[in-house]
Order: sequence, then C-alpha cells, then structure tokens
Amino acid sequence: MKLFSEIYGAYFRCAERILSEGEVNEKRLREIVTETAFRDSLLFIPEKLIPDKAGNSSWGLLKRGENGKLCSVLSKAPPRIITNLQKSRIKAMLSDPKFRLFLSDEDIAALSERLKDVKPLYNAEHFREFDRFTDGDDYSDPHYREIFGAVLKAVREREILSVELTSRRGVRITKNVLPVKIEYSRKNDKFRVYCISFPKNEEYLFNIGRIEKAVPTGKHIDTKPDMEDFFRRRRCEKPVTVEVSGERNAVERFMMEFASYEKRSELDLDTGRCHASIYYDSRDETELLIMLLGFGPVLKITGPEDFLEKVRERVERQYELFYPKSDEAVLTEPVSE
Repeated sequence: MKLFSEIYGAYFRCAERILSEGEVNEKRLREIVTETAFRDSLLFIPEKLIPDKAGNSSWGLLKRGENGKLCSVLSKAPPRIITNLQKSRIKAMLSDPKFRLFLSDEDIAALSERLKDVKPLYNAEHFREFDRFTDGDDYSDPHYREIFGAVLKAVREREILSVELTSRRGVRITKNVLPVKIEYSRKNDKFRVYCISFPKNEEYLFNIGRIEKAVPTGKHIDTKPDMEDFFRRRRCEKPVTVEVSGERNAVERFMMEFASYEKRSELDLDTGRCHASIYYDSRDETELLIMLLGFGPVLKITGPEDFLEKVRERVERQYELFYPKSDEAVLTEPVSE
C-alpha cells in the first residue's frame, strides 16, 4: 500500500481547488493559494499558474478567457482521486457508529456497496478505551440518529429548533434554540450541542442524548454567530497551570489528550518538562479535573488555588473509598484460659 503520494501534497490540492472552480480572477487565485498551500507559496505558485501575455505559463493549467478571467484548460473539473489507503480508512470508519451519525442511510448504503471489496485499515477490536464512563450515548438507536440529524442540519443551515428535553435533575425544558456547535466528550462518550436561545439570547449546553424532540421551526439566522465571542463568555477566569514531566512520553500524551483545549505551553529543553496553561469552559471544570488526575504522578497541577482545593477534595474522597475511617476503634482482648 503506497503511503506517500503527490496527491497528498499541498501544491496538488491547491491546483485541484483552482481548476475545480473553473473560472477565477487573480485575487481569488491568490486567496486559494493562501488557504491551501504554505505561507511562502504565494511568492511563486501564482507565477507558475498565471499565463503571460503570450498565453504561456510554467504549469500550463490556466488560460485567459474573453472576460480576462483565468479559466481551466480542462473540459471538466479534475477527478477527485481516492487512493487505496483512503478507501481502506473510510471502510474502517464505517464500522464506527459515531461516524455514521454524519451520514444518511442512503450514503451509508452507497459507501458500503462501493467499498465491499476493500479491506478496512483497522477494526474496532484493535482499540481499547480506558478511563471512560460506560453510560455513553447509544449511537445506533434510530431515535438518537433522528435527533442528531436534526441538530446537525440546524447547525449547518443556522436554523432555529424547538427542543424538548429533561435535565439530569428531572426538570422539563422546552425552548427555541439555535444550535451553534456540536462537541464530542471522549471522557463521557457523549455528544453535546452548544445553543443560543431565542428571543432571550441565553446560552445552553445540552447532551444530545437527553433531547426527546427537535422540531425545525423554518426560521433561519442570516448572520453567522460569533463563535469566538460565544466561547469567550464561557471561558474560565483563570487558566489551570500544570507541569508535565518527560517520563513515559507524558508530554506527548498530554498534548494529544488536550489537543482540543486552548492552551499556552512551554517546553524546557534541559529538563524535558512542559509548563502549560489550560483555558476551558467553566462548566466543564469537573471533566478537566478528572482528565488531569488521570495522568498520575507525571503531571503536577500548580494553580490556581481554588482549582487546587477541588483537586484536594476529590483526592481525599478517593482515599476514603479505599481506606474508610472506622467510627470506633475495635479492641481485641486476648482470651485467657
């Protein structure tokens, strides 16, 4: 199986994107180069693509149209090439019920038919999850798939939904909300959705598994929500600061585990230790605390003090579970004959 190919290269994808648009001006061409290639690619890729006055260019992929715009020399868009490695990975992903949530039943059937002779890159039994709750969402449940599909469609089309659910405290909730982002919690094995309610403009975070009804209202929002401002209002006041040792690939594991978190990190090349500040959603504090404790002695939480106090309380509760305190001391007297 060929792992490395030019079709994975940035230049190949950049040229494919430009040719797929059929007709572009020079400004749009440079925008595509900036988006799909490297930082310095803007210095030479346009020169290789844009034809000179005689109509010649190094790559010979574009020509000038009658309106002065740049047109593809191809009669149709370039074919989307899928390698055997990509097919093998897609076949493996099809066995993941979470991946299937983002596809319709027709898409799943079509992909399964086209990939029926392809060997999957990996199987589900190759992975063993640890340190994760066992009451995750049932991704194969038809009702769950229906609700997830409605939420996903609303996020993509910026449509307001009428949702009904019951909170973990048993409170019945019915609201009109705009779903803005779907997020997966690996620790809880659940999907959740960030929402803005209308007309009060309040913020909510719902577990999708708790949503019983999600009815489209037909009302759409024209402007895209400012996600940076949305999450800035939910962000913690002070970041959690940690020190990660270089033992047992701890720094690499830490970076992978917290890849989705906003953080500032600094690596000490002399000691191999990493100092990091982690910014998080204030409502996810308990989940973050559990994730950090899961690293054991290779990670030290250094602040802030209120977070450290919660760490101490949790560690003390765990200690008491293993070594419960007896209410009364039991004295055993020797039996005299």
